[in-house]
Amino acid sequence: MRPVLACLCVWLALAGAMPASAADLSVEGTGFVLHQDGRTFKSQELMSAEIELGGGHWLRIDAVRTDPADPDILLHSFSTRDARSGWHNPCTVDRNGKQEGFPLPGRWDDAGRFHVNSDFIAITCTDGAQAKCVRFGYKPWKTSSDGRSLVPLYEACVRMVRADYCGDGATATSDGTPVEIFDGHGVWQPDRLPGFVFEAGWTHAGAVCVRHTRIAKNLGLDELVKRCPRLASAVGDICDEQEARRRGAVLFNASR
Repeated sequence: MRPVLACLCVWLALAGAMPASAADLSVEGTGFVLHQDGRTFKSQELMSAEIELGGGHWLRIDAVRTDPADPDILLHSFSTRDARSGWHNPCTVDRNGKQEGFPLPGRWDDAGRFHVNSDFIAITCTDGAQAKCVRFGYKPWKTSSDGRSLVPLYEACVRMVRADYCGDGATATSDGTPVEIFDGHGVWQPDRLPGFVFEAGWTHAGAVCVRHTRIAKNLGLDELVKRCPRLASAVGDICDEQEARRRGAVLFNASR
C-alpha cells in the first residue's frame, strides 16, 4: 500500500520550508523518517509516497539514492503537483545532469539564517547553493572536528557560492565558475591551486572583505562598494586571509 504523508501545512516554496507534523514526519540528515502506526519508514521505503503539503499541493518521492560522493547524503527525485497541473519535477538540471534534491531538518528565515529545527523541513535542489554547501561537507545538523556547530559555516558557504557579497541575496557569479573553499574548522584545507587568488572572507551576512570579485564583468569592486558601503574600507589588497579572520570570517575562498 502506498503511504500518504500528511503534513497539514502551508506550502511556501520548494527552496523554502514547510512545517512538518512532528509526530509523524521528520528528517534525519538528508532523509525523511515517518513514524506511523508504531512503524518507522525511511526515505528508501517511501518511494512513491505522496506528502500533502496543504493548499492543494503535494510532494511525491519518486526515487532515492545514496550520493556517490558522500554516503551520508541521500539524493531524492521529487515531483510536485497542485490543483492546476499534473506531476512534474520542480528541480532544474544540475551539473551532473540530474534533477534531484533532499530535505534538511530546519528552516531559513527572511534574514538568510538557517535554524536547525525538527518541527520544520527545508527542501532544496542539488542545482542550488543550499544543497551544494551540504555536499561540500557543511552539514548543518553536524559539528566540525573541533566540536563547533557547522551552521555558521553552512550559512557562510551559501553566501560564498552565490557570490552574495552584500548578504542581500543578490548573486554576482555564473554557473560552473570554479572556486577553492577553505575554513579553520577542519572541513576544507586550502589547496593553493595555481592561478587562484584569495577572493573574500565570509560570514552568514556575506563578505567581510573582498580582494577581487569573482567575475569582474558581473560586478567590479567599484560597483560593489556602491551597492554595499560597509565594504568601502575592506576591498582590494587590504583583504587577505589574515584580515578576513580579523574581521570575523569563518569561511574563505579563492578564485581565478
